[in-house]
This record gives sequence, C-alpha cells and structure tokens, in this order.
Amino acid sequence: MATDFKTVVSTIRDLPPMPAVAVKVLELLNDPNVNYEKLGATISSDPAVSARMLKVANSAFYSMKRQIKTLEHAVAIVGERTLRSLVLAASLEGMNKSYGLLEKMLWEDCMGCAMGSRILARKFASADPEEAFLAGLFRHLGKIVMNYSDPEAYHSLVEAAYSDGISTSELEDQFFPYAHAVVGAAVLDKWNFSRTLVMSTLHHEDLVISLEEENTEALLRLTATVNLAGQVCVKLGIGRREANEELNIYNSPAAKILNLDEADIQNALIEIEEVFTENRDFFIG
Repeated sequence: MATDFKTVVSTIRDLPPMPAVAVKVLELLNDPNVNYEKLGATISSDPAVSARMLKVANSAFYSMKRQIKTLEHAVAIVGERTLRSLVLAASLEGMNKSYGLLEKMLWEDCMGCAMGSRILARKFASADPEEAFLAGLFRHLGKIVMNYSDPEAYHSLVEAAYSDGISTSELEDQFFPYAHAVVGAAVLDKWNFSRTLVMSTLHHEDLVISLEEENTEALLRLTATVNLAGQVCVKLGIGRREANEELNIYNSPAAKILNLDEADIQNALIEIEEVFTENRDFFIG
C-alpha cells in the first residue's frame, strides 16, 4: 500500500475519537472471563448508546422471539459477535457534531449498506455475516470523518456533486487531500481494527485486492459483498435524495466476483428493500 495511513491521519484537522464505550466494550469482549453484568454496566454508562442498542436489538432484523428489556438480557441473548456489531453501530451514530439532513443521510447509507451486506453474506455465503455487517457499516466512515473534521468543505462537496449530477467520489480531490476510502481505512487502522476491515474499506469501490494480502479470495468476496450492497443502496435511494432506478448492477464487477446472475440480484434487491423498510425506524432516527 503506497499511502501511509499515519500521514493520512495527520492531515485530518479534527479527528473524531473512537467512541469511549465502544473502546471499553471491545476490550471486555477480548477477555474470556468477562461477565454479562460488567458488559451491561459498561454499555449503560452511555445512555444514548444503550438506548440505541436496545432499540436495534428489538428490531425484526435480529429476529428475537421476545422483547429485550434490559442490557444484561441483550448481552446474554445476542451473543458476543452480534453485540460487537450492535455497540459499534450505536456508537458510530453518535459520532457527529451536529445531526442535520446530511448527517441523517450519511447514517442511513451506513446502516443500509451494513444491513444489505449482512443479508447478501447470509444469502449467498459470500462472507461471514457479522464481519460483512461491520465492513458495510464502515465503508463510508471516511465520509463521516470528512464531515466531522471539515463540515463546511464536506457540505460544499455534496452540493457540488448534486448540482453536477455525479457522485461525491468524483469530486473529493477538489475539496480534500485524500479520498474517503483512504481516510476511512486510515482511521480504522489508527483505531486498531482488523486488517480485513481496513482493506475492505480501502477497496470497497475499486475492488483491487493485492495478492500479498492474507486470505486474498475471502477478502475479495467480502469487499465485493460490501460493494454490491452499496450499489443496492444507490439503486433503492437509501441514504440519498432520490433512488437511481436505472442503475444496472446485474453486470457489475461485484456481481461477477460473487458469481451472481440477474435473478439472484433481483431477489436480493427485494429482500434488502423489505428488510430495510421494516427495520428503518429501529436503526435510524
């Protein structure tokens, strides 16, 4: 990788910190002797995170058979890997200085891609579902960081892209020194996330995975899963001002990597739209 992540991070004028509750929960989950009570107490130390987590845990997306009323119950029922996803999602939503329409769209895009990635991973056995959820959640972390560090520049970027009818990715170099994929990967690297999540974030658009990476094929399939979920969001208008119904994703590189035909993708589109619509209010707002 030619770009040095430390150099990228040093250019960010106001780098958001890793949410404190998420840091502590991840530390606890690495301890084989941690108990549910301690995990629950740690999460409850941040009322906003704990409220969001309980709300999401009770969504149909996680298919719990009965209502979860306490954090300890949630911790006991969802399992450690799902708990990790829930806490990171709940924490990331709060990582904004303000929360207007743009921030809401960014968050909807993150959650839509996370949910879509998890659905695709389960439906087509293309990746581990929980890892796919996090990879989808973090794919546009760079955009959140850009908006956090320089909201004026990021708002100008979004408006320029909308006026020109093109994606923000095509204009990023006019407003920021690095693309959002590079920024997101650099921040995840600083936060000590796995190499897999760093690389899937870095390459979620270009799908160029170096043969020098470990488990190249698995990483490529994970990244293609996230890429395809992102395209589904664009087509359905998730996290956007309007849907792009004309977008043809059936012959996309991601679909080819995952060996999916038009019927596969059409079925996935229907499922993702249904699941997102049913669970939107649990994850967003």
